[in-house]
Amino acid sequence: MMLNWFMEQTVILTLFCLPMMVSHRIILAKIGAHYTYVLWSAVPILLLISVCQLWFPEGFMSLKLSWLSLPEPAAVMQHYQVLATDTIKLSSMLISSLYLDYLYIAVMSFLFVSMVYQQTQFNPIVASAVKVAETNKGVDILAHASVQSPMLVGLLSPCILVPLNFKSLDINQQQAIIAHEAFHHERKDLWCNVIGCSVLLMFWFNPLMWFAYRRFRHDQELSCDAQVTSEMEKDNKIAYSHALLAYSQHVPLSMLHTHYGDKTILKERIIQMKKQHGKNTLVIMGITLALGVSGLMLNQQVHAGSQAKQAETHVVPTMRIDPIYPAKAATAGLNGYVQLEFDISQSGKVSNVAVIKSSPTGVFDQSATDALSQWVYTESASGVKKAQVQLDFVIHEPAADVERIKVN
Repeated sequence: MMLNWFMEQTVILTLFCLPMMVSHRIILAKIGAHYTYVLWSAVPILLLISVCQLWFPEGFMSLKLSWLSLPEPAAVMQHYQVLATDTIKLSSMLISSLYLDYLYIAVMSFLFVSMVYQQTQFNPIVASAVKVAETNKGVDILAHASVQSPMLVGLLSPCILVPLNFKSLDINQQQAIIAHEAFHHERKDLWCNVIGCSVLLMFWFNPLMWFAYRRFRHDQELSCDAQVTSEMEKDNKIAYSHALLAYSQHVPLSMLHTHYGDKTILKERIIQMKKQHGKNTLVIMGITLALGVSGLMLNQQVHAGSQAKQAETHVVPTMRIDPIYPAKAATAGLNGYVQLEFDISQSGKVSNVAVIKSSPTGVFDQSATDALSQWVYTESASGVKKAQVQLDFVIHEPAADVERIKVN
């Protein structure tokens, strides 16, 4: 698992979603439901830019902004102690890392299966539903007894499901509800939900992403309300509000399909209908473009920040093979050290190991070189050139009550 990449993206998404959530009411009041919903497209845009940088590091996405470029980190000599009584072992960090990988995959797989299962539950409902009408968008309107609130379902063959009492509503209410769900279909909101769910599955470990996904879905409904009621007279808006009340069911938010009635945001939807904002396609395109440029800059900033962090800590080993203490040196009671220089690939593998300095010369060199060649480091975006490490060969571990001072 590309741990570094995931951590960087978690920071980037948090930097966007947290202010978006905190200032949501202000944003909604200033720019309206349409543009607020468009702002959520920043999340997949940020990830897309980051993926392009990851897959095509030599392409235009990887161009460093001059004011963000950092100098190459200076080589830092890391020290590890090798005891004569040690045996070859794996670092506990490797075991922890493997467990984290398995946990991540297990939870993501469970959520994915749950999402697929949830969608398949509508197949028998759609198959046994009664066709009520057809919209001018070519989407069938089906009625079924188990449906409590109008919804758009089906990625490949979308249809609008309504309760059996749908026909008992006023004709204006019926048309408003159908227009609402038809706009979901026209705007491809089900596929937007797929993208949102995919991001959620990738970053399920971040609690903020769950709240952000729920807010995204609520803004989706507010945007549709704004579209349907933009040209309505006051009486029709009141009728539309009554329809919301009639179908307001406190049902769990589905992963993909839409819910016309959602009790959790009912008050917000009714209030928002009184605050209409215009919608301009050019403005939406401008916002999307601005999000793309901002996403590129934010990725560069986080990348620069990760470089600064790397300058302090570098990558760390996830698997260390301890050198074998030479039998002759142990018998003779010899202590010593070996300073080595090496390269670390993007995947964390060690290569080009060379001895810089050793004492006693030639005693511990081969053992240290053989062991270091088997080390594995954390993955990184560009790897590390000419990393340095010093392995100190010590016969006995110093007593715990002895003060130790490192002298360079």
